Amino acid sequence: MELIVASVEGVKFDIETALEEQYGALPLPFPGMDKSIAAVCTFYPKGTCLKGAACPFRHIRGDRTIVCKHWLRGLCKKGDQCEFLHEYDMSKMPECYFYSRFNACHNKECPFLHIDPESKIRDCPWYDRGFCRHGPHCRHRHVRRVLCMNYLAGFCPDGPECKFMHPRFELPAPTDNTNQNTNKVKAVLVCHYCNEYGHKAMYCLKMTPEQRAEQARIENEPFFKKFTMQTKIGKMYMSQIIAQTRNVDGANGDKKGGIFRGPHKPLDEVTCYKCGLKGHYANRCPKGHLAFLSKAQQNPSSFSNNSENQSNNAN
Repeated sequence: MELIVASVEGVKFDIETALEEQYGALPLPFPGMDKSIAAVCTFYPKGTCLKGAACPFRHIRGDRTIVCKHWLRGLCKKGDQCEFLHEYDMSKMPECYFYSRFNACHNKECPFLHIDPESKIRDCPWYDRGFCRHGPHCRHRHVRRVLCMNYLAGFCPDGPECKFMHPRFELPAPTDNTNQNTNKVKAVLVCHYCNEYGHKAMYCLKMTPEQRAEQARIENEPFFKKFTMQTKIGKMYMSQIIAQTRNVDGANGDKKGGIFRGPHKPLDEVTCYKCGLKGHYANRCPKGHLAFLSKAQQNPSSFSNNSENQSNNAN
């Protein structure tokens, strides 16, 4: 009765218009500020927001389908540049880590999604067509269904609501993996676990860490075998070089071997820098660490001149 007597459908307050048009909304002092608690900008989805990065409201893109787990704890620093959704939506929550790994979650109020592992496995398109060469080892699901005879004859009156199977004889369309410039086929990576493009199974985030480690070991085993063989060949080659070097050093009088140093000087021409005498090296000086005293006694004039020069410099 109130809607008939006093209808307010055509009444609009000025405050509602001000909120929709964002009157009085001041731009941010600098871009990159936290806007996690701000309202959603109504002009950004329409492409009419003129404030850009200085807009005080949140800019949400439509391609974000998963809620940011860091934003739920207030730790996301990317703001509008985050590739995940900054909005509390139960249908778009990320998958529960404990349920996906241990198939059990003891938190009765867990906000994350509990997805059945069996539902992640896709139906095998080759088995649906009639034959799959992988048999029971196929990574896809093999489901035996009863064929609809009406559909096989050409027409089924029940259509998609038929309780029998309507087979599809075409395979999934391959992706466009041809380079337009070079007309060469690009290598498309397909994960064998989640059947998604763009990564290998050893990097799949939907696998447990143990499964990723096992997959990485299987894929890297041929590389390790090749690396081990190359290491053995390299060691054999280095041993030959060292043997040749030692032979050269032995021919020049060096009994230690290792690195080619060339022929040594005769000991008569070698001068010890500790005592100043000839006939031995400094590391084999018979006068030890006090050899500089004997050097000063041999040249007292030079020693006195050096001391006078030092005293003059000090004055």
